[in-house]
Amino acid sequence: MSIKTLCKYVIGWEGFLYLYRIYDRDKLYQQAVHDSKKNHKPLVIVGAHDLGATKGMWCGDYVIDIRPSACPNSVQLDITKSLPFANDSVVVFVSCVLEYVDNVANALVELRRIAGNHLYIARVQPWTLTSVLYPGAKRTLPAILSGRVA
Repeated sequence: MSIKTLCKYVIGWEGFLYLYRIYDRDKLYQQAVHDSKKNHKPLVIVGAHDLGATKGMWCGDYVIDIRPSACPNSVQLDITKSLPFANDSVVVFVSCVLEYVDNVANALVELRRIAGNHLYIARVQPWTLTSVLYPGAKRTLPAILSGRVA
């Protein structure tokens, strides 16, 4: 097999995985929206999805990111520090953010505090080139940190 053919296969496979990730992330987002409405809790999106490679249409009731966002009700905060929400008061959707956080343990403690059992995490799958090549990624996360995290 030639290098050119191998590259075509790799690009095709990554393209398929990219589409799968978008579908999977959107499905998880829809679950978080449903949970938010069902439990009458605001939806907090962690990570400004109007920026960068993870662009999406998810603004939620609040958006928390370390950078500014064009989403309404966007707040620049560090998720490893105390967040301005009461315990178990919101539904939280996190998508491809924790891979870039210096202190994941602190972030998870704070997100679980405000979300209770209403925490949804989409992660970068470790078997993709994205997990290796994306600038700034500090780690890949275990599968246990994907989906609804209780």
